[in-house]
Amino acid sequence: MFKLARLIPLAAIVAITAGCAQTPVRSDAAAAAAPGATSPAKPAPKLTGTQWKLKELKGKQVVRKAPEQREVTLQLADGRASGNSGCNQMMGGYTSDGVSTLNFGQMAGTMMMCQPQDMDLERLLLSTLGEVNGYRYADQELLLLKDGVPVARYEVLTVK
Repeated sequence: MFKLARLIPLAAIVAITAGCAQTPVRSDAAAAAAPGATSPAKPAPKLTGTQWKLKELKGKQVVRKAPEQREVTLQLADGRASGNSGCNQMMGGYTSDGVSTLNFGQMAGTMMMCQPQDMDLERLLLSTLGEVNGYRYADQELLLLKDGVPVARYEVLTVK
């Protein structure tokens, strides 16, 4: 009995000491080299200086078939918006606070005739851009918003 009474406090001290021990923190390099480790999320591309490719418009996926159909693109720089609207080249002005607001001015474009489905896409895109009043990122995608609701989804095509 005397030996057991002396071992109980000793066991408690060992348990408390083991519980308080800290596991060393791995460096980022060690974490990246570890099998099964996930890489940190890439920062979203910048709103300006990036060429964006339209993936979804008003809830519908946009699929283009090369070489007959050109990608629908958007590029913003120095208050000027430009790109391809599905049929024609488009250009116009925009304003943004660089954080969350984005508004497009009247967009102009070349006046080529295209296939009816391309003309329909162009009309819908241009009217949608006129409704946009904000933006946000979702991973590497750019979401154009109308009153906080996504109306267009773009992915990165090129970064300058």
